[in-house]
Amino acid sequence: AQAASSIPCLSPVLVWLLTSSLPRRRRFEEHMAVDDDDDEGFLPYPEKSQWKDVAPVKQNDGPHPLAVIKYPHGFEEVHDYFRAVQQRNEFSHRALRLTADVIEQNSANYTVWYYRRRCLKELNSDLQAELLEFTDKWARDCPKNYQVWYHRRWLIMEMADDIRASSKSQEEKDAEIKQLGDRELEYHTDVMQVNDDFKNYNGWSHRQFIVSKFGMWGKEMNFVEDLLRDDVRNNSAWNHRHTVVKNTCWPVTPEVRQREIDYTMAQLRKCANNESAWNYLAAFLGTAEGKVAWDSVPAVVALVREILAQAEDPELQCRFAVEALAHIHQARGETNEAMEQYTLLKEIDKIRTSYWDWRMELLKIAPAT
Repeated sequence: AQAASSIPCLSPVLVWLLTSSLPRRRRFEEHMAVDDDDDEGFLPYPEKSQWKDVAPVKQNDGPHPLAVIKYPHGFEEVHDYFRAVQQRNEFSHRALRLTADVIEQNSANYTVWYYRRRCLKELNSDLQAELLEFTDKWARDCPKNYQVWYHRRWLIMEMADDIRASSKSQEEKDAEIKQLGDRELEYHTDVMQVNDDFKNYNGWSHRQFIVSKFGMWGKEMNFVEDLLRDDVRNNSAWNHRHTVVKNTCWPVTPEVRQREIDYTMAQLRKCANNESAWNYLAAFLGTAEGKVAWDSVPAVVALVREILAQAEDPELQCRFAVEALAHIHQARGETNEAMEQYTLLKEIDKIRTSYWDWRMELLKIAPAT
């Protein structure tokens, strides 16, 4: 913040680029201070004594490259050495340190992450240290980097396999694996909070992987409700709620379906124009597996009419409620009434006019849904 305020002539974009690199540089320095025991961490690779036997391999762009990319010097240097290490098929401690430098330059490089995993495996490295000292920082600083989360997933499964293969009692193994899973779920929550981003697809995928692999669905419903209490529009939380239901209560029973419908209606009364909640409601109403007809739940019909009655002007009505009413009319076989709702939707939701026309054509072919 001080750097940005002291250079007022810089553009906002350039200020962001300068200041956003600071955490990344600190991470690099911390890594080198811990991992490089030869005091050569900050020297260029050609000047490092332990790399004298390696000839860097330049990128081969072919004899007549159309557009040569001008890489930063540090980027080009570490990749040249990485290509050399790959050709030597070398899985050493220095190769492991090199992968960290390549990742520092390009954290989306899936090849180097894969090579790092091979090094860890060949060296029989401390995976706990890799998880806490290397991956933790990357996931917090780059939470939308898929390679980081996949690397973390691999580490967790390797650690779980090591626990299962140990000579400990089954009770001790189960306890350690549960602790591993619990810690990972806490970590996902922490990353969301640190970055103030509760809708990160990669993080949620990681969470679902952990709860699925370790059978930890039991507390997820309470977790989801806490998130929806903070932000009822959190579509990721709504999606996770349905995933929890699918993995704990499927095939869905009438009691569970009614519970979910009641919960969703309560949230819609707080925020009627919440598309996520309407989509969730539609997961239990209709004609597909686990659903009942739209007109079969009187409370839903009453809620839809209640929300629509709140708008003085028809064109200001909640489009999700209008669509729900169209579904209700269709379920009753009231084709003309359903057509009226779709016609209204063409007026209040003009950007989807073609879609509503298509729905009306479908209604002519198969009126009941």
